[in-house]
Amino acid sequence: MSGILSYARFSLPSIAQNVESLSLHGRNENANIPMLPSKLPHLKNLEISLLKPFFSPNYDVFSLVSFLDASPALESFILRVEQDAIIHDPVVGDDTEYRKQNLECRNNSLRKVLITGFCSAKSLVELTVHILERTHSLEHFTLDITYGYDRKTCNIAKFPTARMIGQCWLLSKRGLEEAHRAVETADRYIKGRVPSSVQFEVLGPCPRCH
Repeated sequence: MSGILSYARFSLPSIAQNVESLSLHGRNENANIPMLPSKLPHLKNLEISLLKPFFSPNYDVFSLVSFLDASPALESFILRVEQDAIIHDPVVGDDTEYRKQNLECRNNSLRKVLITGFCSAKSLVELTVHILERTHSLEHFTLDITYGYDRKTCNIAKFPTARMIGQCWLLSKRGLEEAHRAVETADRYIKGRVPSSVQFEVLGPCPRCH
């Protein structure tokens, strides 16, 4: 179903106001999500998946911030970006060229954020920066560039002597190139903005599998 994310933002505050955990899967979204005054006051866990074939080239991933603004009690946010689901617009210039968002929305409950499939798409970088700069309660922030590290069994960091644990998701040559660009993007535009109180981790391509 296309437009499910916008529909959910418009409708859920009136039909499921007491929801505490929410999982949304968006595909072929062609409209950005507006900022609205309606709230999901009891929502604590939110997971959003952006699925291919792909979204509109004009889709603004940053508009997902509307869900964060609507959820003052949110503690955990997971964003999964499927490979090729969004346009990877090139990152150019320096970090001062990123748009400045004059949004007052802040979250004082959000503690854990995980983004899988992080890439160099400008609006995704902007969303990441916004969360870091506007969330004073944040404790853990993970950027997984390999499309689902938290669900894979291969973890060379935790099991350096293992040989038969399992392989990471395969990345195409183009996907591997984008993964390296994403690592560079995180280094250049995001790491310097991470508060010292936040445990920040960038999970790049596994050296054992790639």
